Amino acid sequence: MKSFTFAVLLVALLPLTVLAEDISKCEAGWRATESGEHLGAIALFNECMKEGQLSDASRARTYRNIGIAYNRAKEPRKAIDAFNKAIAMNPEDVFYDYIDRGNAYDEANLFKEAMADYDKALSLKPGFGEVYYNRGISYERQNMPNKAREEFISAYNHGLRTQLLYERFVAYGLIKPE
Repeated sequence: MKSFTFAVLLVALLPLTVLAEDISKCEAGWRATESGEHLGAIALFNECMKEGQLSDASRARTYRNIGIAYNRAKEPRKAIDAFNKAIAMNPEDVFYDYIDRGNAYDEANLFKEAMADYDKALSLKPGFGEVYYNRGISYERQNMPNKAREEFISAYNHGLRTQLLYERFVAYGLIKPE
């Protein structure tokens, strides 16, 4: 009877050991992304996915980070693929994946798709100022300055306060530089 109890206890504890995440390579990947080493970051993220025994939430976040690194490396199509994987996992904060995929679509000059993703992000998180800012950048890329200006104002009205938005306000003559 004792050996049976031990076996049940061992089996019951085994999943706890197996499920322990190791996100150290994911963290190193993000540091590499931040320092501009995008392709090295992607390699680290992939190692983290392979070896880190990640939870679904961490796996979705890692796909998002892979997408960000690809987009910063000027490979928007690969970024879109990574964001598709993150979105398919339906993480709690999936609205960020729609924003990021929208940015990748925008970088690939797929403006209709970018706007659809920004709209989806707003449907999931209404009034999120970052979305309006990104739509403004997209309208700039499409040479639609009046729409861009409106989006930047909306971003401000929805609480966004960043240096980048300040720069857009200066560029559009909405405020005078300090």
